[in-house]
Amino acid sequence: MRSWDDGKEEREESLRRLRESLSQSRNDLSRSWKIYKRSLLAILGLMMVLSVSLIAIFADDIAVEHPYRNLQDTEDKWSIDYEPRRVEPFSEECDWHEQKIVTNPNSPLFSETVVAESDDKVGDDNRYYRDTLSAITIIKIEDSQGYDLNSSLLSIDPDNSSILVLSPDLYSNTSLYAGVWVTYEFDNEAMHHWWLPDGYDVCIFGTNDQGQDLFSKVLYGARVSLKIGITVAVLTVVIGTIVGSISGYFGGRVDEVIMRICDIFFAIPGLILAMAFVAAMNQVTSLTTPVWLAVLLPILVIGSYSNSFLSSTVPKHGQTDSHVMSKLVEYRWWILLLPALVFIFGWSPSNLFGWPEIFELSESKIWRLTAVVAIIALSGVVILADKRFINNSSFEGGMERLKDSFDWTNPWRYLTFRTLAVFISLALLFNFSGTEGGDIVIIKDFDRLWKVQAALIFTGWPGYARLIRGQVLYVKEMTFVEAARSVGAPSSRIMFRHILPNAWAPLLVAFTLDIGGTILSASGLSFIGLGAEPGTAEWGILISESRRYFLDSPWLMLYPGLAIAVTVLGFNLLGDGIRDVVDPKNRR
Repeated sequence: MRSWDDGKEEREESLRRLRESLSQSRNDLSRSWKIYKRSLLAILGLMMVLSVSLIAIFADDIAVEHPYRNLQDTEDKWSIDYEPRRVEPFSEECDWHEQKIVTNPNSPLFSETVVAESDDKVGDDNRYYRDTLSAITIIKIEDSQGYDLNSSLLSIDPDNSSILVLSPDLYSNTSLYAGVWVTYEFDNEAMHHWWLPDGYDVCIFGTNDQGQDLFSKVLYGARVSLKIGITVAVLTVVIGTIVGSISGYFGGRVDEVIMRICDIFFAIPGLILAMAFVAAMNQVTSLTTPVWLAVLLPILVIGSYSNSFLSSTVPKHGQTDSHVMSKLVEYRWWILLLPALVFIFGWSPSNLFGWPEIFELSESKIWRLTAVVAIIALSGVVILADKRFINNSSFEGGMERLKDSFDWTNPWRYLTFRTLAVFISLALLFNFSGTEGGDIVIIKDFDRLWKVQAALIFTGWPGYARLIRGQVLYVKEMTFVEAARSVGAPSSRIMFRHILPNAWAPLLVAFTLDIGGTILSASGLSFIGLGAEPGTAEWGILISESRRYFLDSPWLMLYPGLAIAVTVLGFNLLGDGIRDVVDPKNRR
């Protein structure tokens, strides 16, 4: 075993390479920025995207009205205030309030003085409350039939502006015993924007048909739209990259099957397919997965890296054993795949030897972790047996090479994505193994916004798969890939360390452009009633709710539409700028 001092030179060399890599990355970013800023439209797109992103982040501080959480703490709700309704931007009516006054002296609710108060609001504890208002001027008084009355019938207490005083002429008039409605101007400072001049600092986008501040809902809509756009784009890129890489690298029947599946998706319009997917998931209220299935992905990650690590300690010594049939050797992994699938998904007729039954035999964390370790160890035994009995590899010196692999005198060598993936997988396995019950809740409240995202992911990955497949087919024929194969590098390393880093440029451009397209598609689904719930602060539903008032109140549709246009245009211009950066002609 080497001491810490023995690895000093290796640590210094690794640290030097790390610093060179960081320096090269800084130089690449600097050069990319020089290319990017040549285009004024690209700079404009970047500013638009940054503006929308900052608005979404600081919506709580900028908006004047805010949503509240429902009793289940699963979604945002907006209080409904039916006055003032559909007022124009910058209208002074936003400082007006209408309140009913009881004028019948025989009523137990009657009083000669009335407190000026708001309509019902919902607090953080989901209870209703009313704010006390400070009245400034009486605008008008109407009877129960809507006829105007003399404004002198009601006055504001000069000592307390929150008190409205009824005159004797008002509560002694029997014809007004049904009550009156008073409209008054009040101190509405909470709805004013400090960064705008007087007279233009309230209701800058007007109010909708439910009396809600449209400016605030448009701001919060930026959060919803960006969340949908970025989430869908990231997941479709991940899925499409994995599928497209496998298709392009392995080719043959694998490529044929995957591409025909993509053709099926392309044969149906994406929006129609997304609509059908949302409708099919209408009854799904939460997204869960069995515990035994949730641990499969971490097991596959750890098992793959473990087997690759074990294989690297066993050198190849020659040809396959001549006593074994060539066809059997060639297709041995396909032969093992079928019983593996039967075991993993519990497809055996007796349902006694499947992975679900073994893993769920006990809810004890010790038992579940033991089962996981046993599965990973079994896969390692299969790999080593294949090396020994089919490839005639020798284990001589294997233990020494295995010990050398755990050389902790140079910790810099472990700063890799593989180490991060293994640690995350171990954390997930440990966490999932202690889960009580048979299911893990992935998304507690699988509402319509989540369904829209799932639908767009389901319909969006084939485009990325075909794009990355073409890049992989081109890159894998290059000489450096052949050199990696010649030294015995495994397929996973060649794919993720050599091919994908040289095929990411078109993917980055498509990813940026697709965020805008995803926001537009999500807004379209909401517009036709298959997206966000009515009343949600989402741009598509805001436009849908304003259709009936377009002729009389066009601003209700204008501002959410402009928000969509600015965001989509910003991402498109940003993508065009990135296309210029990754173009090899511009990097010379």
